[in-house]
Amino acid sequence: MKIREDFQLKNIGDTYLVTKRVKEKTKILFALNETGAFLWSELLAGAEEEKLVNKLCAEYEALPEEVEMIREDVADFLEQLRGVDAVEE
Repeated sequence: MKIREDFQLKNIGDTYLVTKRVKEKTKILFALNETGAFLWSELLAGAEEEKLVNKLCAEYEALPEEVEMIREDVADFLEQLRGVDAVEE
């Protein structure tokens, strides 16, 4: 899975904005928090869903009982990206 080329993540202060190039304009789609920006960077490298879960668990030293919640959060994040056609499967 990978982020499509016409989508970018812009960092402005503490805010991360997902933008899409439409013709000659840049359109802001939504904002991400630090965790979303972390997942975005992993997707740029072509990480698949399970790898995203594992990376996030390692990054935040997740407890075993937190893994399922993280898995659901990653799935929700990917659904948002699919909803705006930001990822290539």
